[in-house]
Amino acid sequence: MLIIIRNFINGVEKFFNQGNAKYDLNTILSNANPKVSLEERVDWIQNLLIWIRSTEHIPIQFDPSTGQIHTARVRFILQLLDRNIEWKKAVSETLRSVIKETKSLQLFCHTGLPQEVGFLQEATDRMVNKIIPTPPDDTELSELFLKIFPNEEDAIWVSNLTKETIEKIKELIQFEAEEGEKIWKAIEEDIEDAIYVLVSQIHAMGLSDGIRRRISNKIIKDSPFIGLSDSIDIFLHYYRKKNNEKMIDYAKLYRQYILECKKSVQEVFQHLDEFGVSVALVYQLEKITFHLSRLEVLLAFLNPVEKQDNIEMIPVFLSRLIRESLGKKSVVTLIQTNLNQMSRKIAEQSGKTGEHYITSNKEEYVDLLKSASGGGILMAFATTIKFIIVSIKLPHFFEGFFASINYASTFVFIQLLGFTVATKQPSMTAACMAGKLNNTYDEESLNEFVDEVVKLTRSQFAAIVGNLALVFPVSLLIDFIYKLITGNHFIDEGKAINSVLSISIFGSSIFFAIFTGFLLWVSSVIAGWVQNWSIYRRLPEAIENNKRLIYVMGRENSSKLASFFLHNISGFGGNISLGFLLGMTPVVGMFFGIPLEVRHVTLSTGSFAFALSSLGLDGVQTIDLVFACLGIVAIGFLNVVVSFSLALSVAIRARKVQSLGRKRVRAAIIRRLRKSPIDFIFPLNKK
Repeated sequence: MLIIIRNFINGVEKFFNQGNAKYDLNTILSNANPKVSLEERVDWIQNLLIWIRSTEHIPIQFDPSTGQIHTARVRFILQLLDRNIEWKKAVSETLRSVIKETKSLQLFCHTGLPQEVGFLQEATDRMVNKIIPTPPDDTELSELFLKIFPNEEDAIWVSNLTKETIEKIKELIQFEAEEGEKIWKAIEEDIEDAIYVLVSQIHAMGLSDGIRRRISNKIIKDSPFIGLSDSIDIFLHYYRKKNNEKMIDYAKLYRQYILECKKSVQEVFQHLDEFGVSVALVYQLEKITFHLSRLEVLLAFLNPVEKQDNIEMIPVFLSRLIRESLGKKSVVTLIQTNLNQMSRKIAEQSGKTGEHYITSNKEEYVDLLKSASGGGILMAFATTIKFIIVSIKLPHFFEGFFASINYASTFVFIQLLGFTVATKQPSMTAACMAGKLNNTYDEESLNEFVDEVVKLTRSQFAAIVGNLALVFPVSLLIDFIYKLITGNHFIDEGKAINSVLSISIFGSSIFFAIFTGFLLWVSSVIAGWVQNWSIYRRLPEAIENNKRLIYVMGRENSSKLASFFLHNISGFGGNISLGFLLGMTPVVGMFFGIPLEVRHVTLSTGSFAFALSSLGLDGVQTIDLVFACLGIVAIGFLNVVVSFSLALSVAIRARKVQSLGRKRVRAAIIRRLRKSPIDFIFPLNKK
């Protein structure tokens, strides 16, 4: 045992003592040896790249725009080898031996490209590879590539290698090569095979049912994906025959088909924009796009017209390979790429639902007040039923379930009657507002966005005032009637005191209000998803043309039902999901031992009214009364701000708005606030 420990310590000391020498350039170049094992030669190349990347002892740091220090080091290595012919010969033979003994097919048609059939399989594969990496295979050039270019910085300095530097590297690899030694033959053959692989995959995906049904060209034999496959097959035939004239002709043809394939992909994307999004289909479209891009580059290496520019193409291609291979490892990148279309569609559906929540004039403002007042009345009854459910003392799950049914049915009833719940506005209207942020440096666009902020602010104020103005007195009225009938208040003194303290501004109500804002946003996401799902599945059309419904209800009534479904399914999804989120959250929290509760401003106000009616003004301390009132204000504010912020953030990301100009937006809002503060509360214009 002591011998093992001593050997381990000696090994560690040897490692640290030789660490600096291992990455010393003279040592690295002098150790080049084409006769050692392939694994050792790969390690040697890695050490060389580590020296190129290293900036530990150099005051000049990496330039993120040009990678200057790295490119300078590459040039220095080439100059040093020109002065030491023995080193140059050994390095050249080592590099040639690695090229000959490795296969590059996977590098060209696999590295950096999505490979799995669907989105979930691809995401699972990436996550598994992070935990359990695939077994190394040093005979694959793709494995070597990922080892020597492991960082995003590598893509920058590689892309900035000059044509002269690339030519010098090529000359180094060919230095003193034997006559007739075909260094690049295997790579050219692998490029040709990779083209066949890519074309076959593009062909299969382009003719899949999900894509074929969404393009205007329904005749399969006229599909550009078939034409692309045929034209490239003939091009490669003449490539093997070395018939440059025919190759040039068919190169023009396959370029045309590639363009047509890209147009077909865009046509499907436009169809998804109009008729709903499927993540699986978006993944297939992204996969085709990546494969077409890789195919274009590989064909350019064989095309006699473009072959003269191959030297300049190499660093660009390698840089793209590095970025794509690193991106292929990232689960986050996959999600961002494929779910962006879905999140944008969900945001748009939420935005359409939220358009009627924004008031532009006095008439609409008054209508919203009335609508919110109706919502307040129904929320008072929902609060009443909540106390009844709690008083029955059901098992926790059933208490949460029936509370969820109570909330969900109330929200749906409010929707069907055309009433409004204040806190549902922000998450719905945020997507609408994000559409105004296309260019904050354009004065007109900026003013449009500020107008939306003003309209939303006063609309939200009107909705909250309408809700609270009725939920409070109606709750008092219900308690008064209950006492007349039974002689007792609706809730006893103990529950009343707990209700007052639970909404105090100094307590856990602030956290729970923030959490409830999050739940409000989640319900808006679900609403958008349900709307997108129903449109993508063409459910309104299915309802309208269902033979059984037509037989029972008639054609006209079936059409009305389909229209009703189309215009209300999003609201049903959002309202039912919100009801269950509010009702089941405390139960789920209790199951996991987490004291989770919800604080919805309208429900909290109703509870406060019942508590105040039970205790009376003399039965509650003034300070507790003040803290409870402040708590309701804070709950309403946080419900609104949190749900709105989350919805706006997602909508902005989904629309790929890069530069928001936040300072300009804030300054414009402050200017409007100083100029016309009343406009944020009440519309001054009549239009």
